[in-house]
Amino acid sequence: MHTTTTLLERAQAAATLVAALGVLESAGQNLVTCLIGGAPFEALTHYPPDDVVDPVSQAQYYFHAHRGAKESGHIHCFMRGTGDARLTHVAALSLDSSGRPAKFFTTNLWVTDDHWAEAPQVISLLPRMVWRDAPGPETVNQVLGALFILYRRELASLLRRRDKTLLRWAAKYPEQDLFADERLEILSSVTIDLPKTLGQLRRQLGVADDEP
Repeated sequence: MHTTTTLLERAQAAATLVAALGVLESAGQNLVTCLIGGAPFEALTHYPPDDVVDPVSQAQYYFHAHRGAKESGHIHCFMRGTGDARLTHVAALSLDSSGRPAKFFTTNLWVTDDHWAEAPQVISLLPRMVWRDAPGPETVNQVLGALFILYRRELASLLRRRDKTLLRWAAKYPEQDLFADERLEILSSVTIDLPKTLGQLRRQLGVADDEP
């Protein structure tokens, strides 16, 4: 399974993403309200309670919030079956105050307490980050899967920068347990500018900006 994406794959992912977000907004919803599903919102609570796991790809995610007013919450995305069937955190998707994708970020091990894997191994998992056969909200599954295709190159860079951050921290604080040091939480992040991404994709496809 290749870890790079073709222009056609990115175009198809963009179409899926725009359509799914459109369905949500037409229904007066966003990713947050769709994931909560009418339940009373509580900080740090997993939505849905048992997470969403795709039985084929083994990709898994849950939504929660605890980071304050700058975001409405974030979706932690994992892969099952790595390291003696344990979870490996791949990336988290931050949602803005309107519940739209805002950025991807990575975290230190103490945040998610999963199985740590070096960047090359996690990058090899990126093509499996799809939820085609998963339960839960179909539109959310489509949005997440499309984002992991559309931004795969950026996610690979994100994971490499994650490891470089850890190496710099280890050199600065050699006496500390690197993965347990709570001074180090967010390791890397990348902003999602969907209009810019779609514009670049249209130009690569040779589509004029005034065409539908």
